Amino acid sequence: MFEELRQIIEANDSIVIFGHIFPDGDCYGSQIGLRELIKLNYPDKKVFAVGSGLHRFYKLMGEMDKVSDEVIKESLAILLDGNDCSRMEDQRVITAKEFIKIDHHIENYRFTEGKFVINNNANSTCEMILQMAQESGWKFNPTISNALFLGILTDSGRFQYIEDFPTSFHEAAFLCENGANPKAINDILNLTVESALKFKGYVYNNYKKTKAGVIYLTFKNKTLRRLHVSPNKAGTMVNLLSNVVGYPIWAFFCENPDGTCHAEFRSSGPGVQPIVAKYGGGGHYLAAGVTLDDMSDETVAKIIKDCDEAILNYQKEHK
Repeated sequence: MFEELRQIIEANDSIVIFGHIFPDGDCYGSQIGLRELIKLNYPDKKVFAVGSGLHRFYKLMGEMDKVSDEVIKESLAILLDGNDCSRMEDQRVITAKEFIKIDHHIENYRFTEGKFVINNNANSTCEMILQMAQESGWKFNPTISNALFLGILTDSGRFQYIEDFPTSFHEAAFLCENGANPKAINDILNLTVESALKFKGYVYNNYKKTKAGVIYLTFKNKTLRRLHVSPNKAGTMVNLLSNVVGYPIWAFFCENPDGTCHAEFRSSGPGVQPIVAKYGGGGHYLAAGVTLDDMSDETVAKIIKDCDEAILNYQKEHK
């Protein structure tokens, strides 16, 4: 599957690895994992990972790189965990001399900038990097294994949202055999700050729900400021409303300082990716997000109605 991409990597001496805006565990893990894999197996190459990464994991897995404009212009750009150049956090990506992409999300449109491998059945981009490395016979070390384990763990909801359990657990075992430390990773993931307790209290006291089975909450920017939580961080905590009996879709709408809205949707059955795709968003079938032009009552009501319809259609199909 990855032979053509591997040949492109081998043909380039300078490589810059890009991740999406608002990086999560799979984005950061795949960037660090691939950077360290290439450096370990092709020591003569210059390889960089750019973006903000996840600071709390720097001590365990490594920091992001600072790269000049000139280096990017002379480098192969590898896009990870995002649909296209517009989704990359560092927009200097568009100046690179050549592009390849590795991603597992449902595509809204075809990537035309370069070569790509997409596997919608993969649980994470880190899983795809692992498969490429195994297919290539590349060597591993603990940093690589920790980074890839992080992405597989977080994008699968700590192994909740997978269908092929034997494959996933074999992959996890392989990474542990090569130095991954699940306890250290989970210890970092489980850390919280006191302000998060206030946020949780607000969520549980203010959520809304529909008769069809959507449970959701809207956050004005002034409310997020009072709770000391950014719109992006708030969106990552949408699963505070997960798995409530009778509510198969849960969502957060978080107003950005500029008036736009960062919205996150999760589901235990009805597809949410087709809903957000109508508004320019994307993601997984059961976990997706979108940036909306505004967070007006009309906009929120329209999307909640779409979610209600998705639940009712799902219920009809699964009687």
